[in-house]
Amino acid sequence: MPAFKTINKPPLLPGARMPTERARDLEFAKRLRELMEQRELTQSDLAAKIWSRYVNTEGKHVARGRDQISVWVRGKSFPDNANLEKLAKALDVKVSHLAPTTLVKAAHHGVADWSITRPHGVEDGTVFIQLALFVSAETAHKIQGLLLEDERRGQPKSKEREPVGHGRT
Repeated sequence: MPAFKTINKPPLLPGARMPTERARDLEFAKRLRELMEQRELTQSDLAAKIWSRYVNTEGKHVARGRDQISVWVRGKSFPDNANLEKLAKALDVKVSHLAPTTLVKAAHHGVADWSITRPHGVEDGTVFIQLALFVSAETAHKIQGLLLEDERRGQPKSKEREPVGHGRT
């Protein structure tokens, strides 16, 4: 089996983002602002729909998470998948409309799209694969079929792994 070389990224200063991340964050912010404007929602309104309100020490009703909405609206960061789903639900859109797959993939660019690892001491050709890709349903079913075939043949499973390679598509 061929070995794949992993290319390491240069370390960033705390809080620094790659240019592609900055562009992604700004594009997401634009989409978020447009959807909020269409629905006549303030940042507080949106935060309250997602995380509710509470009464502060001054007796005022304040939306939880309002500051986080502000960070996203200003393009300072990109929400994780759980918060993307909450935002999409609160805005009554699909995640794919709020953040198309190219944006979602860019949010997780630090993780390889796929990887292959070989268990320590296993020489029978058994490897561990990990996939994080958007593929067609047809392709996903083919992959699932191949995995089920291996399972039926009783391919050994191992939790102890040695990294062999990572790839990007």
